[in-house]
Amino acid sequence: MNPKVDTGRIIAVNRFPIFRRDSVYSLTQQCYSHILTLFYEIVSGILEDKPLPKSDKTWQRKPYKRKELNELCAIRPHMPAEEVKKRIRSTSFPGMPGAYVEIGGYKFMLESETIVNQKEI
Repeated sequence: MNPKVDTGRIIAVNRFPIFRRDSVYSLTQQCYSHILTLFYEIVSGILEDKPLPKSDKTWQRKPYKRKELNELCAIRPHMPAEEVKKRIRSTSFPGMPGAYVEIGGYKFMLESETIVNQKEI
């Protein structure tokens, strides 16, 4: 076992498609389903005294730190609209803090994932 998360040998991978309409929540739910399937496969092999599988996959990047993930929630005034939209989509999860703007030491949090585009009158 490695002392750092997401750095050890990968024993199995189960890929699934990601669609434009997917959110962090829907992806999490899909992950849970695939993780459970892999769990049953791996445990069944262990119970049958089979060796752990060996995947040829390797980690492609270093794991994110919590600080880095939290920074993704910050919306800055200079950001292009598309970046703001991506950050909201990638950090919004029911019951958890997500995207925010900080002004004068106050944090303004996104309350809804619904993004409304308003045109000037």
